[in-house]
Amino acid sequence: MKRTILLLFVSLIINSLKAQTDSERLNEVMQAATDANIFNGVALVARHDSILLFKGYGWRDYEQKIPHDTNSVFQIGSVTKTFTATVILWLQEQHQLNIQDKLSKYFPKYRYADKITIKNLLTHTSGIYNFTDAHYLADLADKPFRQTDFWNYIADKPLGFPPDSMHSYSNSNYMILGYIIEKVSGKPYEQIVREVIFDKAGMTHSGFDYAHLSSPYKSVGYDALNETTHQRARISDSSATYAAGAIYTTAGDLYRWNLALYGNKIVSQASLEEAFTPYKGTYGYGWYIEQPPGMKFVAHNGGIWGFQAHFKRILQDHGCIILLRNEMLGFEDYALSLHRIIQHDPNYYIPRKSISIPADSLSAYVGEYQLAGKPAFRASVTVREGNLYIAWTNFAPEQVFAEKKDWFFFKSYNSQIEYTRNEKGGISGFVAHNGKQEFPYEKIR
Repeated sequence: MKRTILLLFVSLIINSLKAQTDSERLNEVMQAATDANIFNGVALVARHDSILLFKGYGWRDYEQKIPHDTNSVFQIGSVTKTFTATVILWLQEQHQLNIQDKLSKYFPKYRYADKITIKNLLTHTSGIYNFTDAHYLADLADKPFRQTDFWNYIADKPLGFPPDSMHSYSNSNYMILGYIIEKVSGKPYEQIVREVIFDKAGMTHSGFDYAHLSSPYKSVGYDALNETTHQRARISDSSATYAAGAIYTTAGDLYRWNLALYGNKIVSQASLEEAFTPYKGTYGYGWYIEQPPGMKFVAHNGGIWGFQAHFKRILQDHGCIILLRNEMLGFEDYALSLHRIIQHDPNYYIPRKSISIPADSLSAYVGEYQLAGKPAFRASVTVREGNLYIAWTNFAPEQVFAEKKDWFFFKSYNSQIEYTRNEKGGISGFVAHNGKQEFPYEKIR
């Protein structure tokens, strides 16, 4: 008996140390991303329903020098769709609607209503025009936007394809789902989401009208935020983003949403299995689904003026990755690195910090290069406005950032460029490092 207790105690110590090591690795990646000016926000990472990392990085309010902590509130944009889809499934379980219902049952005046089902809306297979076009973003998204405005906006727009024939992401689908929720339940969309999800999950720091939120933890959204630039973003009106993207929340509340889903507190496991099944692509009901060998995870990203969100759930081990940001840089390899760390994959990427190089020094790297032994694969290196760009064959130019002398890296993926020199000190080519792979390029002019 004593031996059994001793073995159990030793096992607990080993597991604790291992979890701590994972926590340190996760923090190392996120701190490096912050130092490299590619992350500003809050990160939460969990596995087996245990939180390994929950920490704020950077500034909640840059001008006031208020740092992020775990209480920071963010807009989450299209992650809202996971909530909208779940309310639809809850209404179906309450026998108040059926996802096979045609849109004509609820909005018969829409000219394509008899061709489209609720399922088509959930899976982005309706063909309905995406109302969040350039005009909407420039002129309408920060103003009140009524349901009649929406229907008028799409009324004369043809379908992009026959319903149920293919997948094409359209925010219009989830606006309409919100209007259906209100018609069926007889309650405002915000009220029923709060009753069905927020209250049951314990999400006490979440809501919808970010423009009028009064909270000391409210994050300022930035279109650009780095060592030299801090440009505040406009705030969208919740009626304009509505069921497609209006929710604000905290990383802690999103984690409670994650746990509520694992615990089937909102809808049945059968409904979730259906939601997590890809339909005509990689999208289910409000979730993107990926199924690499032996794994399955569901996720949704969100982007809205000044904010970005990444919400990923690794189903087989109750894993969860939440990244909430109040700036508009794209997500990079550090999000994948977090996943790899909690899966004990050693091949994870630690973001790099760039250094400044005089613009006149960059001209030495300009030229045309080809992959050794494969002349069809080429790279063109140019300088634009004092920055170095590389264009691979058939791809648009991408900026590369200096790490040290003759070394550059991409911020969009884990790849480095190491320039080589001849005996006279001139650039003779470069080696593209992609993980453990190396691709030597020769300068041809």
